Amino acid sequence: MAADSTPMFENEFGAVYADRIAFYAKKSWFGGGVLEELPIRHVTSVRLETSRNVFGGVVLALVGLGLFSSGSGGAVLFGLAVLALALLLLIGWPAVTINTAGNDLRRSTGGVWQKANAEAFVAAVRKALFDKP
Repeated sequence: MAADSTPMFENEFGAVYADRIAFYAKKSWFGGGVLEELPIRHVTSVRLETSRNVFGGVVLALVGLGLFSSGSGGAVLFGLAVLALALLLLIGWPAVTINTAGNDLRRSTGGVWQKANAEAFVAAVRKALFDKP
């Protein structure tokens, strides 16, 4: 690759250089993923998706509210935990997908709290794609 090893942008989803992208593919909540370096000329698109589970979130919210309103100490605490999980399912979590010229999709998923970082990474990749010399 190029001799310039200073990234133009870097966060937990990867780094954007002038000629390549270092991307944590297969990153999930419980794993760090695999660092892959992709030449910028091979990247055809990048997108940010938000994965939500509305049905599961609503069902867990109803169960959590039922447990919370039961009045028993342990059930109230368990109800709060179930309500928190329901909220996470309803809010959703970001997923960055990079498509390459060979139509290979590489996906990286972050936590709910990482949405701003995912948006910034996608914006940096798009800027590198369209600002080619």
